[in-house]
Amino acid sequence: MSSRVGKVYFCAICGNEVEFVKDSGVSIICCGEEMRLKKEGFNGEE
Repeated sequence: MSSRVGKVYFCAICGNEVEFVKDSGVSIICCGEEMRLKKEGFNGEE
């Protein structure tokens, strides 16, 4: 099982979020940038 499966990633530009259900090993890109891992307790602001 991939270490990314079940984790939520977000786009710092538009706020889109995705949860991994199957990891094929490629990066997830949104708005031209790699999405970031959403930490527990994260409220959308850095």
